[in-house]
Amino acid sequence: MSDFYSRIENVVSFVIDQELTQFCNVEPAYTRKLKAMILYLCNNLPYEVNISKLAMYLEINKTTVLNYLAAMQRAELITLLYCDIMSVTKMQKPDKIYIHNTNILNALGNNPNIGTIRECFVVNQLLQHHTVEYSKQHGDFMIDGKITLEVGGKDKTFAQIANIENSYVLADDMEFPMGKKLPVWMVGMEY
Repeated sequence: MSDFYSRIENVVSFVIDQELTQFCNVEPAYTRKLKAMILYLCNNLPYEVNISKLAMYLEINKTTVLNYLAAMQRAELITLLYCDIMSVTKMQKPDKIYIHNTNILNALGNNPNIGTIRECFVVNQLLQHHTVEYSKQHGDFMIDGKITLEVGGKDKTFAQIANIENSYVLADDMEFPMGKKLPVWMVGMEY
């Protein structure tokens, strides 16, 4: 398994070193900082975006951070989520950052949290055919502006989405749906 993760690390490194510099106008001198950024994100997910803090950590300006985040999303290294509430901030910066898929997260992260792995998986799978927004009011995600999802383990309750129309719990360690509590593996069928 370590050989598998080693190969993923090599692919991520190649994408940053070669593809982002050639196709996304990333300065070659900053590839080291992009690698530091993705490692930082893997170990601090889900990352509620603070561009100033990220810029200070990487020692680059905020505009460059936003440009590099957009480039990393285009390269499918990360996923930028925006909140479901219309605001001026929504137009300026993403609200949350996820690693694009669980393989990258497990390869680069130091023992990622199971909740982060679940959310990363759900976002990755649903973005193939749906609009996924970070929900600031109820639940974890708003799908297509209509469905509220709360993601958790098999003991996850409906407390955070009680009385919300079109809301569901996606729970791990379940084989079959029980009412509005659905097994998280079902979103894999969306891909």
